[in-house]
Amino acid sequence: MTATETLQKFLDGIALALMQGNFESYRDFVELPLSIITSTANLIVGTEEDLVEGFDELCDMLCCRGASEARLIGRQARFDGADRIIGHYESHYLCDGIPLIPTFYSRIWLERRDGAWKATRVHNTTSETRWPILLTRVEPNQELPMEFTQ
Repeated sequence: MTATETLQKFLDGIALALMQGNFESYRDFVELPLSIITSTANLIVGTEEDLVEGFDELCDMLCCRGASEARLIGRQARFDGADRIIGHYESHYLCDGIPLIPTFYSRIWLERRDGAWKATRVHNTTSETRWPILLTRVEPNQELPMEFTQ
């Protein structure tokens, strides 16, 4: 499997867990501590309790807005060693095919731990200043940052 195929399979699992509100499944995709960088903040999700809180609040926000689909589309990824992938993707949150928020972009670092790929770091183009990220600070008409493709 290529790095981009691996990334897409990973993203499909995350999207499904979010839309089902399934924390146990979501937890399998994250290695703590998780570093999250936004356009305005450097955040660390250090504990299981913090991860649960962020997951629950994000799922609640998506549900309240009527989200029917989370579409995370891997655009490019590369292996950075046998057990590390660096890639980027775009996020679409939709209600019956209509965007709920503008598209935004993320760069992600995955590491293979005990045979499973887990996110260790995410850098996204939101302007969120805290965890949990509630996707309320997303600028419209963004472009993929050049540094995400390097």
